[in-house]
Amino acid sequence: MSSFELEALSLSLQVALITLMISTPAALVLATVMARTRWRGKLVLDTLILLPMGLPPAVIGFGLLMSLGGDGSLGSWLHELTGFSLSFYPGGAILAASIMTVPLMVRILRPALEATDPMLLPVARTLGASQWQGWWTITLPLVWPAVASAMALGLTAAWGESGATLVLAAALRPHHVGDTTAPVALVQALLNQQDGEDAAWHLALISLCIAMAAIVISEWGRQRWRRRWQARLRPIGQPIQSA
Repeated sequence: MSSFELEALSLSLQVALITLMISTPAALVLATVMARTRWRGKLVLDTLILLPMGLPPAVIGFGLLMSLGGDGSLGSWLHELTGFSLSFYPGGAILAASIMTVPLMVRILRPALEATDPMLLPVARTLGASQWQGWWTITLPLVWPAVASAMALGLTAAWGESGATLVLAAALRPHHVGDTTAPVALVQALLNQQDGEDAAWHLALISLCIAMAAIVISEWGRQRWRRRWQARLRPIGQPIQSA
């Protein structure tokens, strides 16, 4: 395997892991808000949270360029204030992957949080637990299989995100060969290298293996949560049905 492929795989792994560390707490907070709060106009918030799932990823990349790029007003303001300048890595690739990953994780976590008994936290409050302690010690243990499922799919989504990152790569033009993720490197391999097809096959097969492993873990978490939920609902003595 060439250094080009190894550097692309290494960068994709970094992007995926950092994105997962950012997206998991964000998705948990947003899913909890969506599942447990009721107020007028909340539908607008729910729509905005899930909107990236319905947008072409290229539009996300374009939006990042227009808002945070050097020509955007927000990007110019941030650059003057903090010196921040949008680059492909780490800022651009991680932002794009996070925006695409969080709604997917929220979509998985929300039903699990909605299915938990809403009276558990008020009861915990009467016993002296704070709202955070109740959520951490009661709600999170109940839904952890769904969290594992969401994290697994989030990891593979962040690894394979290509639409937005391709737009960023085309506009920001990373100069070093190691500044591209596996999906972008696959396209570059087909377009620019003499033996690019072999490199593209390597990158595609490794991505396929990672996706299969992540989906297996995600399905295991989903089935584990489903069995736990069925155990709570079934009449006494009735066996649990398999997923």
